[in-house]
Amino acid sequence: MPSTIARPHRRNACDFAAWSDLKTAFETLGSDPTVKLIVLTGAGGHFCAGDDVVAFSSVAGEAEKDVWRARIQECYAALQSVPKPVIAALSGVCVGGGCSLAMCCDFRVGDSTARVGVPVAKLGLVYPTIQLQRLAWLIGASNARRWVYEATLYDAVESYRVGYLDALVQADVVEAAFAFGADMGKAAPLSIAGSKSQLNAVLAGRVEQERERLDAMVLRADRSEDFREAARAFAEKRQPIFKGH
Repeated sequence: MPSTIARPHRRNACDFAAWSDLKTAFETLGSDPTVKLIVLTGAGGHFCAGDDVVAFSSVAGEAEKDVWRARIQECYAALQSVPKPVIAALSGVCVGGGCSLAMCCDFRVGDSTARVGVPVAKLGLVYPTIQLQRLAWLIGASNARRWVYEATLYDAVESYRVGYLDALVQADVVEAAFAFGADMGKAAPLSIAGSKSQLNAVLAGRVEQERERLDAMVLRADRSEDFREAARAFAEKRQPIFKGH
């Protein structure tokens, strides 16, 4: 299922309504059992230029700005917790909050036009800690320091070299992202959801705090009809048909 950020007049920079719409879209797609794979992309040749700084600067009070900032983090959290594979398809700019959106996806596929960066030092800002943590996990501490300190945009080749991009393609990037995730979309949904939750907890250092929930997901998969279907398919030498229960 493709999901598109559609504010091409702003290179898909997101205002409050766009962050809210994205949050709702991730929650809706995450709960839809017919959706097996999600590809997130942007309209008009760009992925996302991050937060709409012009719209944000027009917000009057600090309380309202705090609500805006909180909505961005809620959007990231909704994306990261989608219990199925999510792949970012990157063309054009992927900057700031757009870089963060892509990092909250499971994988990133880019074409040769992709330009990625975190130029907060040019805005006098500090990247939120949780996003810097994700960047360091993804490309390593030294590269993360360079990206944040230099505050420039890196081309697709460099982004692939440091590990930000999982694949660099010459074809249509959305089609390539679906091809990248084709086998994932055929996998058992309970297995994907459980493994994703486990990996999120491992990376966040929250395994012990979430042990009960994670163990319950393992047990549910052990007792699932999908597991029994996989055993039948193995015995019958055919591909299993998973239904997520």
